[in-house]
Amino acid sequence: MVFVLSLVVFIYFWQIKSRKLLLSLLVLTAVLSFIAVKGAFDENLFRSSALDIQQYNKRHEFYAKDLGKIYTNKFSLTYFKEYNFPLIKLQRNLFANLDPNLYFFASHPRERAGVEEFNKYSPIFLPFFLIGVFYSIYILLPNFLIYAISVLLLSSIISSKYNLGPILFFPLINYLITVGLILSFKNIKKMI
Repeated sequence: MVFVLSLVVFIYFWQIKSRKLLLSLLVLTAVLSFIAVKGAFDENLFRSSALDIQQYNKRHEFYAKDLGKIYTNKFSLTYFKEYNFPLIKLQRNLFANLDPNLYFFASHPRERAGVEEFNKYSPIFLPFFLIGVFYSIYILLPNFLIYAISVLLLSSIISSKYNLGPILFFPLINYLITVGLILSFKNIKKMI
């Protein structure tokens, strides 16, 4: 399914922008998202561990002492007690998915305990990936940006301990590597 979705992403964003391809892109992404979220939803997002509670209590003592009524109002206390930890965990998942080491170097040197890491892409493809990223930023297609942001947000609720990793990013990375390869070969061909 990831392979087919990668092909659809490439054809839609690089060549043909038809409604049928857009519909198949949305359906395939929705099905893959459902499978990934069903199998690897990060249940710790809304669960506070003993360490989280201890951190909250220490932070509360520190902030209440120095900030006084600025911190001890009802809004601040509710935010830090109820919403801060899930947002921090979402942010951690979100930025872990954006780390190129996760895809090209099996998270080396930042291996995570309890997570079996593997090379998802050969490091040889990293320069082509970067060329694809810079080209996509330079061209900036609104549909591509919407797709990338939606994949990023969906991947942030998937557990980092999922054995396939952020599977929703694979079609996006495949597209960027392919664009980088195409542009590189075009430039080499012009030079020859």
